[in-house]
Amino acid sequence: MKKLNIDDIFSDPNFDELVADIPKKQVKRIDPEFEKFQEIVDWMKSHNGKEPEKSRDITERKLYSRLKGYRNKPEIQLKLADVDEFNLLEHDNLEDDDSVESVKSLDDILKDDTLFREEHDMNNLLDLSRYKRTINTADKYSVRKRANEFERYEPLFKLVQKEIANGIRKIIPMDSEKNIIPGKFYIDNGVLLYVKSISEYYTDKNGYRNAKLHLVYENGTENKEILLRSLASNLFDRTRHGKMVTEVISDVMGETTIEGRTTEFFSTGYIYVVKSLNENIETSKYQNLYKIGVTTGNIEQRIANSNNDATYLYGPVKIIATWEVQNLSAKKLESAIHHRFEAKQLQISIPTANGRIENPREWYIVTLEEIENTINDIIVKMNI
Repeated sequence: MKKLNIDDIFSDPNFDELVADIPKKQVKRIDPEFEKFQEIVDWMKSHNGKEPEKSRDITERKLYSRLKGYRNKPEIQLKLADVDEFNLLEHDNLEDDDSVESVKSLDDILKDDTLFREEHDMNNLLDLSRYKRTINTADKYSVRKRANEFERYEPLFKLVQKEIANGIRKIIPMDSEKNIIPGKFYIDNGVLLYVKSISEYYTDKNGYRNAKLHLVYENGTENKEILLRSLASNLFDRTRHGKMVTEVISDVMGETTIEGRTTEFFSTGYIYVVKSLNENIETSKYQNLYKIGVTTGNIEQRIANSNNDATYLYGPVKIIATWEVQNLSAKKLESAIHHRFEAKQLQISIPTANGRIENPREWYIVTLEEIENTINDIIVKMNI
């Protein structure tokens, strides 16, 4: 066989064909509307030419709604005319009833074919008009954070809610921005809020009277940066259903204060002292060994499962003393007590049934007199 050189290759009559670019295949793009319409046609073929109806079958109902939408669009009818083998688009539109009715059951939801409507799907994705107001007003919202010492404000909210329920206070529409003042309560988007303070008023860049507010909300958050006009805008926004809560006459006249009236009933929890009755563990040798705990509920219920709880040394316990904590944080009081007795804390490790090791940390070798004197001393200092 003759060995070819480079000249032989270039002079080969098939050279141009061998090195020619492979023609790219043209990809035929299918309009999604054709595919969607073909689903309707295929469904009808599998159901003996029956048109989709407003039934309880999700697939049929979806196709029914899609066909209904096509019959409202002349441009779609023109586009799909060549593939409309059942002449579906030449019919009058399907029965249409878009009236709003109250939804009482799953059947009511299934009867609403707007649930499956696909009209203007892509257009809606690109339509920003419904977000326009949100974008325009985004700068008026500042950040809410978890409220510090919310236990100071929680009784105020509870009292206001109680007074609203009893008719002592009323919920009324906002009437003026000037009625946003410290010490008053408002409702923004369904959340009760309290105006704790307002800074000095100033004229903003738009020439309006403005100020910075400190708001506390009933859900345990606060906002220290929101502006007066931003809150006013919220309260006057009909979509947020802003309202104002009326004041109590005796508070307005200076005869009472809301803070003073909350002290009549506000309880934050209970400090309790229990002694272990379990004689099968090493700790039974300590005469003055007590657990100091806190609960916001019933103490008896809290210790009911002590035999299965490492916190109670997996044994029965006896309640020795209890204190109801009012108008200050029971949890903070417990922490302060534990801190005072840190040097007298029992260091113990208890194996559990699953092989883990528990380390109860609320047991102290201390007398009841010491506990009582310490609690009284802490309460006095917390109220100074």
